[in-house]
Amino acid sequence: MADKQYVGAVTVKRRTGIANYWAYYRDTTGKQRLRSLKTNNLKEALARAKKINESLESGTDGRLDTVRRNRATTFSSVMEAYLKVTTWAPSTLDRNLDRIKLINERWGEVPIAQIAPSDVGLYLQELVETRSIATRNRYLAVLRKVFGYAFDNALIPTDPTDGLKQLKEPERIPTALTAAQFGQIMNVLPPYAQIIMGILHDTGMRAGELHSLRWRHIRSDQRRIVVEDAKNSELRLIPMTDYVHGVFEELRQGSAFSQTQKGQSRATIVWPDDSDPDSIVIPRIDIKKSLAAAAEKVGLPKLTRHMMRHTFATFLGSKGATDMDLMDLGGWKSVAMVRRYRKVVDERLDDVMGAFNDSSEEQISEQ
Repeated sequence: MADKQYVGAVTVKRRTGIANYWAYYRDTTGKQRLRSLKTNNLKEALARAKKINESLESGTDGRLDTVRRNRATTFSSVMEAYLKVTTWAPSTLDRNLDRIKLINERWGEVPIAQIAPSDVGLYLQELVETRSIATRNRYLAVLRKVFGYAFDNALIPTDPTDGLKQLKEPERIPTALTAAQFGQIMNVLPPYAQIIMGILHDTGMRAGELHSLRWRHIRSDQRRIVVEDAKNSELRLIPMTDYVHGVFEELRQGSAFSQTQKGQSRATIVWPDDSDPDSIVIPRIDIKKSLAAAAEKVGLPKLTRHMMRHTFATFLGSKGATDMDLMDLGGWKSVAMVRRYRKVVDERLDDVMGAFNDSSEEQISEQ
């Protein structure tokens, strides 16, 4: 045998007839261990032995054994396991589905232990260059969760997202529609999409909040909507406009619509009546194709459900809503967020919402 080399409590030497170096040591339980360092280069063998010694000193050598046993575990299998125990709210999970799909396309079949910090950094930089800083930050948030889960379950020796920070995002001016534009798009949308966009426009709710509403949340006698804010884990009350009140009253009998938009399935859309207080009022439905077709017809570059939230805040800001009014109604948590729309003077919330009813010329009439 060649001469021995010592790295702390680890002995490095070659075995007779074998080219690679091996590490000899006792683990934290006192058991003798023999591990191949999988290299015939002495310098590299000593570096690997140093990591073993560090794990012995920190008491994490058992974790390294577990990591070694799991070294073939793929990224996609870890993602699948994480999603079974995630604490994400349904709306957050819904927003992340496309990101999860694209991340899996990148690394799905790659053993997660082989993904290095440089790989993650390169991927995030590509997102900045091809998409935006905001997109990069959203993907980093997903990756942190998955790699954090992998680290906690001894699937990887270190977390490659450690040290990566969210980048400061440039302030974006929200895209809001004018009253005329809103009227135009409502006139070309199919009925089910009209209802969704109309309610979002008059309440400022997030789409996920609308599709989470149950009939017990609709207080027609009080003309209030109770929103269980999944993003902020709080409750808030939104006064109903005449339009919203009328729509919910019609929906109480239950509704059925045909998906007539080109490119969508021809299945019938069924929304439940109010006989069960826990029934979802407007179940989730993909209206992206309907919105894209409407935007093209009226000459808008794009149209999304979230634009109704911007339109809501911009309109109320122009009619006298204060920063606190907008925060109470829309669930924004900081003044900086609502000040993107407009600085305004004090008004009561009911008076603020009454602006919709008092400005009938500017609001789309009920279809």
